[in-house]
Amino acid sequence: MSKLSKAQVIHVSQLAKLSLKESEIEKFRSQLTRIFEYVDSIAKMKTQGVPETNQVTGITNRFRSDVVNRTTMLSQKEALGNAKKTYKGYFLIKSIFGK
Repeated sequence: MSKLSKAQVIHVSQLAKLSLKESEIEKFRSQLTRIFEYVDSIAKMKTQGVPETNQVTGITNRFRSDVVNRTTMLSQKEALGNAKKTYKGYFLIKSIFGK
């Protein structure tokens, strides 16, 4: 692959919503060219018959039964006991969204 043009680097930077200084364009031109050459080399690899891989560790999800242990549960009154403010049995906090 030949070196990317200045216009191509500017186009890629616009797609990434980056504004580049003139001095950065040549730096990224060289780096992006190497990245695209690497991706191109991967595309040329013979992968017919190679199964897809979604993970490589062999670990599977391990779920536990969702069992309620009432001996370690707090009552609603206990859970709200140290709250600065409550409203109808719930914690009351300041809004995180602006008006």
